[in-house]
Amino acid sequence: MSLSRSPHAVITGAGSGFGRALALELAPRSARLVLADVNIDGAEETAKLARVKGAEKTTVIRCDVTKLSDVQALSDAAEDSIDLIVNNAGVSSAGRIGESQLEDWRWTIDVDLWGVIHGCHVFVPRLKKQRSGHVLNVASAAGLLCAPTMGAYNVAKAGVIALSETLSGELAGTGASVTVACPTFFKTDIVNSGRFSDPKLRDAATRLVNRGKEAEDIARETIRAVEAGDLYCVPMSDGRWMWRMKRAIPHSYGKVAGMIAKRFLPARP
Repeated sequence: MSLSRSPHAVITGAGSGFGRALALELAPRSARLVLADVNIDGAEETAKLARVKGAEKTTVIRCDVTKLSDVQALSDAAEDSIDLIVNNAGVSSAGRIGESQLEDWRWTIDVDLWGVIHGCHVFVPRLKKQRSGHVLNVASAAGLLCAPTMGAYNVAKAGVIALSETLSGELAGTGASVTVACPTFFKTDIVNSGRFSDPKLRDAATRLVNRGKEAEDIARETIRAVEAGDLYCVPMSDGRWMWRMKRAIPHSYGKVAGMIAKRFLPARP
């Protein structure tokens, strides 16, 4: 789908990182943006930057995507016709299975998967009714590749991919469509608020994030995928290469992934 002039977009997790980058990518199109985040100050800052970039209108609302009532309130704050709903809010975690705290599993899945479920549950009926619009679900290449030590994050993001694939079939013929974004590591502050069972895992994740591409570059590629009507957006070459490998050698992939992970992960005591 081609986004209209002055597109109306609703973005969760818009207070920083990828959500902010998407807002600023859309802003020069005279976008009308509804910017949601649990960090209202961050969302206000994004709104300010978006207006400087050319956004026609910005609305800021506090939204905890783990609460269905907050997501319903977000829908109420949006105008009648929505061009793009971006289910982006997310958190990070890492730890080996059996070592990660179950509370961290619940927290990760609650935000990263249930947040997207809530967004689709509330907004998809609106898009079907208006017979137009696009859903952008932000997953991760982690949901495709399932690297070691990222169990909770992998499970949540794989769920977002499965949700998006299911939704793609259900939206056929409705005029609405969906894209799922699956980037690898890129420069955001998601690691800073993440939960890690081992400080060395946080250090490894920080190094990978710092050597990644800028969020603005990933946002640009993602919006291109939305406008092309692509279901999958895997914007980085390392993610595409590993995904091809997994499909080509499924029985050997786990061993290969484990060997690659050892280059980046802390050694076991």
